[in-house]
Amino acid sequence: MLAISREIHKPQEKALALYHIGRVYQDWGKYEQAVSYYQQSRELYQQLGRDNNVANQLSWLAYGYQGWGKYEQAVNYYQQSRELHQQLSRDNNVADQWYNLAGCYLDWGKYQQAVECENQNLAIRQQLDDQVNIASAYFQLGLIYQAWGKYEQAVNYCQQSRELYQQLSRDNNVADQWYNLAGCYREWGKYQQAVECENQDLAIRQQLDDQVNIASAYFQLGLIYQAWGKYEQAVNYCQQSRELYQQLSRDNNVADQWYNLAGCYLDWGKYQQAVECENQNLAIRQQLDDQVDIARAYFQLGRIYQAWGKYEQAVNYYQQSRELYQQLGQDNSVANLWYWLASCYRDSKDYTKAIEYYQQSIALHQLLGQDESVARRYRQLATCQGLLAKNTLNLTEASELLSQAEQNIQQAMTIDTAGEYQENLAYDYTSLGLICSECLRLLSSKDLVIQEQIVLFEENCHRGLTYLDELGQTVDKADEALDMARAYLRDKIFRKS
Repeated sequence: MLAISREIHKPQEKALALYHIGRVYQDWGKYEQAVSYYQQSRELYQQLGRDNNVANQLSWLAYGYQGWGKYEQAVNYYQQSRELHQQLSRDNNVADQWYNLAGCYLDWGKYQQAVECENQNLAIRQQLDDQVNIASAYFQLGLIYQAWGKYEQAVNYCQQSRELYQQLSRDNNVADQWYNLAGCYREWGKYQQAVECENQDLAIRQQLDDQVNIASAYFQLGLIYQAWGKYEQAVNYCQQSRELYQQLSRDNNVADQWYNLAGCYLDWGKYQQAVECENQNLAIRQQLDDQVDIARAYFQLGRIYQAWGKYEQAVNYYQQSRELYQQLGQDNSVANLWYWLASCYRDSKDYTKAIEYYQQSIALHQLLGQDESVARRYRQLATCQGLLAKNTLNLTEASELLSQAEQNIQQAMTIDTAGEYQENLAYDYTSLGLICSECLRLLSSKDLVIQEQIVLFEENCHRGLTYLDELGQTVDKADEALDMARAYLRDKIFRKS
């Protein structure tokens, strides 16, 4: 294809060919090459004075950077595309760029900006009385609120989208919204509603004889039952999905289902089966030379071996995954892998090494402007510092570690409050409560601040559980309550001593 583009002498045709080559690289997950070809196409269109094509290529450049995880550059190019379309008085295209900007901010974890951009898109669609894209805007707002952990608003927008698509007799889109509602209820922990919504999606797909999306519906049912802890049903649906994709000769989707089966067996504690499924996924990815998903397979193998308590193998796979993501310029995934390496060292009780890797993860997330991830990592770093303090005999060193942990949780709280990351805040408060509990261990029974620490422990735990309760996260609330009960018992024993 590259050779053909060099032989094309008409500039307009060459610009088009360069764009298509970029699309191929984008689909292949090779974002650096994709961006390079989009840029060449844009420059050629610019020389030809074809402003509409220039605006389109700016949007594709943004899409390339978005896929690459380079959100700042992506936002910049989407803005340039939107401004040029605005100069050309192309309202539909302007609205498209607001939609794309919302999606980019969503991926970046900047939910307030995402909502603002999507509302700009919605306003234009309403002015144009573009009912299909009004429904699409409701859908995107649903996705944003879902990612933000604001499930009630998310469900409301998905329902509005579904109802409007239903009025427009767009059965495929109606089914899509049942699928999205199922995913939202699944994340919300409302599994029965999730199953009911997914069965609605499945029924429409079967009426339409839409085999690809029937396979996708089986996959979603598998995810729901997995989250519900009903692993036998989950495996059954994942297997049905994989077999149907296999009949349809969709290798990528087959590989996806091996990956999902591995994740299900991992959660089920069946680690040998999990490894076998993940190796099936890895083999397909290697045949397809799909470097991004090879890195992802290494990551999943790391997770399995970590859960299995085989930390050396886990670290080895995490390192392979991180190195490959680094070669591919996937900085977001590199930052996440630093976190997973840290968590593995934490589980193996090498807290000093874990702290080092948490700090690497924080630094890279900060560089990428990923506030929500930065906040999470500060909290996880603080938890690890608390564990190290618990295992440190020198009381001065232990006290200093707990002081650092408290500062890091306060950093997390500041970011989470500003970004309205309610779920994160819930865990911030419960983590701070547990740090207060650990501080009590270092105090003498005659210490004057002991009562103050007990009050702080109880207040923070109560506040964290209240947030979880408001979010409807009953399972997570139960887990956190168990940790706090253990801490409370320790404190009660301490008070009696």
